[in-house]
Amino acid sequence: MSTNYFSGMSNRFMKDAPASPASGALPTVLVLGMGDTGILTAGRLSRHCRVIGVTTKPLLVSGQELGLRLTGHAQWRRDYLTPLDRYRRLSRVEIIHGRAIRVDPVARTAALELAGGEHRSLHWDYLVIASGVSNGFWRDDRFETHQLIESRLNAQIEAVTAASSVAVVGGGPSGVSAAYNLKRAYPNKEITLFFSAHELLPGYPKKTQHYHQKLLARQGVVLHGGHRAIVSSDAVTSRLQGGRLEFEAGQPSFQAELIIWAAGRLKPHTDFLPKDMLDAAGFVRTDAHLNVEGYARIFAIGDVAATDPLRCSARNWAYKVLCRNLRARVTERPMPARFNPPSHRWGSIVGPQPTGLRLHGPTGNSHALPRWLVHWLLYPLIVRGFIYGGVRSSRKMSVTQDS
Repeated sequence: MSTNYFSGMSNRFMKDAPASPASGALPTVLVLGMGDTGILTAGRLSRHCRVIGVTTKPLLVSGQELGLRLTGHAQWRRDYLTPLDRYRRLSRVEIIHGRAIRVDPVARTAALELAGGEHRSLHWDYLVIASGVSNGFWRDDRFETHQLIESRLNAQIEAVTAASSVAVVGGGPSGVSAAYNLKRAYPNKEITLFFSAHELLPGYPKKTQHYHQKLLARQGVVLHGGHRAIVSSDAVTSRLQGGRLEFEAGQPSFQAELIIWAAGRLKPHTDFLPKDMLDAAGFVRTDAHLNVEGYARIFAIGDVAATDPLRCSARNWAYKVLCRNLRARVTERPMPARFNPPSHRWGSIVGPQPTGLRLHGPTGNSHALPRWLVHWLLYPLIVRGFIYGGVRSSRKMSVTQDS
């Protein structure tokens, strides 16, 4: 089964590319991964290059705002679940529903597995690795259709609604967001947050950590710091189900009707890359220009790139740095831009609320945006209009059965 969006474009770009571009032709940039950073990078580069994007999903299924995904489904769908053909800048980008299974940096080719099981080989002049990571039940690289994504989202909402007790494991932004939003949406549910450190939100300023510790407590979330849960396998963390938690330090076990694993057990999607591109944990080694070390024509960005301990090139306007430097490579100029990661993480933690949105800065100071500003200005004009370059209004995507 495939959408008309992909099948309608297959004859246009799914065939093997020529060995090298014709004289004077635009260079071909292959972007592996079309999450948030892949979309931003591909759209910006498409004004200057021929861009091909490879993705396992026909929609952006953002990994942001886990709490809203589980509670404010309509709001989350509007802001974080978007068919790729709605992005105006991607109208110049050729999209392939597939995944890379091998990259040859010398021949500058990529072997792809398509969603239907076929295989293709593409030639590229420049490569952008934005393949992301798997994390818990909400971020993965499995092949999915629009219908399957909708079905999984509905099943997750039903699991949350049915549970009277929920244990959230992990004190990062996803865990904090899930715990806070669940308790706000379901005040009668027992929501417990377990985290291994003694402070929430590692990597954030102290002021931001203390703010959210008090916020959760006021909301009625039960907090258990210093509790590192024992994980039997990755399969346990990649689905929503109830069970009993055990802890490494021997604290009493805990039974919950639903366990949400948000403990930051990231698995980078890099199995298709040569091992010398990767660090010991499997993330892509990059320099300050987001250039893969030792490979002049290959760049990496987002959670898959080992830019800093927090791997924060998924944020902080890093896509602008990559695009400037890749274009400099094309024109054989020195790369002008450097990615300087902040010393602390920053931004929204619990996402838009009925009262508005609170943003936390790199120093820990915060300010609140009223709801009307978020609803009428921030998301439609700044995020969708300015940052993403415009998003077309929603329309139903038709589906056909492959013969």
